[in-house]
Amino acid sequence: MTERIKQDGDFDVLGDILETLRFRGSIFFRSDLAAPWGMSLPRTGIPRFHIALSGKCFVGAEDHQAIKVGESEIVMLPNGDSHWIADSPGRKLVPSERAGEACELGEPLFQQGEITNRLMCGMVRFDEGAAHPILDALPKMMHFPMLEPSGSIWSVISLIDAEMHSRQDTNSRIADRLTEVLFLQLLNHYVSRGDETTGFLAALRDRRVYRALTLIHKAPEFDWSLSSLGAEVGMSRATLVRRFQDIVGVAPMAYIMDWRLIKAHKLIKHSMLSLEQIAHTTGFASARTLSRTFKRHYGCTPHELRRLQHAA
Repeated sequence: MTERIKQDGDFDVLGDILETLRFRGSIFFRSDLAAPWGMSLPRTGIPRFHIALSGKCFVGAEDHQAIKVGESEIVMLPNGDSHWIADSPGRKLVPSERAGEACELGEPLFQQGEITNRLMCGMVRFDEGAAHPILDALPKMMHFPMLEPSGSIWSVISLIDAEMHSRQDTNSRIADRLTEVLFLQLLNHYVSRGDETTGFLAALRDRRVYRALTLIHKAPEFDWSLSSLGAEVGMSRATLVRRFQDIVGVAPMAYIMDWRLIKAHKLIKHSMLSLEQIAHTTGFASARTLSRTFKRHYGCTPHELRRLQHAA
């Protein structure tokens, strides 16, 4: 079993998490702007980002100093906290919903005078019932300066911008999919550029803990134990528990159970598999065991969740 897992060295843990949590991207604002301009954005609890396609601007949030965003730079707020964005601090702020609706009606705001900025804003929704430690590991604000103009991130942004321009609105399935790709690229860039990371993101940089996560994610149905997992990553049971908990924030066996439930939540909500099939796929002994554990964790049975999903 584990020999087969070893043979696949290109398994992407971060990609597996994002796919399982069903991150779905969209662009909610794109416009040329003439100074002075400013918008306020309420708390949403979902990741949002702002791309300065041209011109500089500022982004500020509660308990966080305003960030100066240069041209071709990005700011992301992974937790969807309330914040503002403007060409300069202290501007009068218009609710972002009003500015977005004006664009959709073909009557964009902030058009008086010389155009100073071009701004694109997006967000990424996910299944809120399937929380994961990666969401808690991200800082409140993430600034991405000095991105390579010819790099993959700006290549995707250019594709999104071109798609938006050709459609003359923000409703595009192509742009939505590209926005999801952009979100994954930004997370990968944040981890790889060597910034101080904590929690789950730090685990992606630790060779042995990442190996343990890869094994868990690639085969959640396997009957993992501390002994078998520790043997695969070259750590004793005690060292594995201590190192995994220190970095990820939860013990290995607790993470395995949480991940199995997240996978089951997705399959119950978005597939036609039987409960017995889902139990087998996610490592539960039976449909009855899955149903009992699911009810205790989510407060509803799998059948109740599926019924609500079909009624939506």
